[in-house]
Amino acid sequence: MQLSDLYATGLTTENDPEILGLSADSRTVTPGTLFAALKGVAADGADFIPQAIANGAVAILADPGTASASIPVPVIEDQNPRRALAQIAAKFFGSQPETAVAVTGTNGKTSVAGFARQIWKRQGLTAATLGTLGVLGPNETEILRHTTPEPIELHRVLADLAQSGVTHVALEASSHGLSQSRLAGTKLKAGAFTNLSRDHLDYHPTVEAYLAAKMRLFTEIMDADATAVLNADSHEYPEIAAACRARGQQVIGYGRHAADLRVTGLRPNGSSQYLEMRMNGQDHSLRLPLLGDFQVWNALCAVGLVIATGGDADAALDSLEHLHGVPGRLQWVAEHNGGRVFVDYAHTPDALDHCLRALRPHATH
Repeated sequence: MQLSDLYATGLTTENDPEILGLSADSRTVTPGTLFAALKGVAADGADFIPQAIANGAVAILADPGTASASIPVPVIEDQNPRRALAQIAAKFFGSQPETAVAVTGTNGKTSVAGFARQIWKRQGLTAATLGTLGVLGPNETEILRHTTPEPIELHRVLADLAQSGVTHVALEASSHGLSQSRLAGTKLKAGAFTNLSRDHLDYHPTVEAYLAAKMRLFTEIMDADATAVLNADSHEYPEIAAACRARGQQVIGYGRHAADLRVTGLRPNGSSQYLEMRMNGQDHSLRLPLLGDFQVWNALCAVGLVIATGGDADAALDSLEHLHGVPGRLQWVAEHNGGRVFVDYAHTPDALDHCLRALRPHATH
């Protein structure tokens, strides 16, 4: 694949090298590689351009002002080289599962993605998830370094999934991944927002900046014809819903105050809970084999994503009675002296509070 196939550079035929690989790490550059010289927190990729060229780089992607006579290969200068790298990676690897969705929010991303995969699977579809637990597909599991991988790894994984027959994939969109444009180039049919609480303020300067990063899923990554699935009970719902509708995106709300997937009643029962809800003007009653009202919200978010991508609404809702929790999310692991032991990944005060509140109705003392 030629450089001009990956980026509209306006290069001449004599200055349009064949690209055999992509890398943002000069140590992994091999002959024929396009090297992305990205600025990081601790280092500037531009400092490693000489090493990349010595290792065989045939083109450089970098910030404006990088090109110079001392660099003997074509230099692509882009105002947002991180986004450009993601878009280049999407073209380089070529294929993606035909139906892709992404979910963002402080808590619940892993569960929502996992539930969507389970619902799709019950509908006979070949599905996968990509996020904190790695890549979970029909054949194998692959460990990832980040919840939302760097764009080269992300698009390589998406291409591998598509080539292995996966048609549906749910991705976790972290605030870091969104702020760094890692998801650029993904073809999302729907995106979801779960909730927002104080987290990652070591990276985002304010809560407002943290929310703005989350909203980029809807305002920048998703197309105008995609569907937004939003927690109607969240404080941020009005702002996000307005931004989505302004772009022409359809909005599906879920929760106690939702018009689309409305929870009308919830009653714990042993290791499960009974859910009363209203969907498409009809009342539904079902048993959800999960603990905690927050898991109800996660399950309905997954239902919304399935509906948004063409899944049968009634079949998706019926699938909730067969869900099982994802590893590390209020996961029952043992029983001791008549008491059950659970493990949860809760890493924020809000998440821990939800876990304790979820378990309290099921405690006997």
